[in-house]
Amino acid sequence: MPRPEVSSEENIVRAIHSAHWDLELERGSSQIFKGQNISVSRLSIFSLEILFEIFHTQLDISPNGIIIGAGEINVGRLIEIGENFTNLIRLTVEEDPLENNSAHAEIPQKISRSLAKKIIDGLLFHKDKNIY
Repeated sequence: MPRPEVSSEENIVRAIHSAHWDLELERGSSQIFKGQNISVSRLSIFSLEILFEIFHTQLDISPNGIIIGAGEINVGRLIEIGENFTNLIRLTVEEDPLENNSAHAEIPQKISRSLAKKIIDGLLFHKDKNIY
């Protein structure tokens, strides 16, 4: 059964590990969005501060390092990036609440390295104030 899609009006964030973001160059690795079933969280459900608490609890144990920030993008903008990409792709964000993060959602489509870079160019990066 298909999951409900998140509205194009909403903003989502992707947790960013220390291994995937260069703070000096203010630039992210394509690894942030490359792949399939990309986990994101909805800012309409939880504030960024609450999401950082969730991210640290669940994700700081990763071999990619601790969470140092989050990349924010509007769902409508994400869809537009996919539609304007060389190999047009209809990106969606689907609700996928989890027991420990009811704001959780997923981008189910497979995202290539080059498309991931386009998405990253559209991100608003938020440093975690508790780290810096």
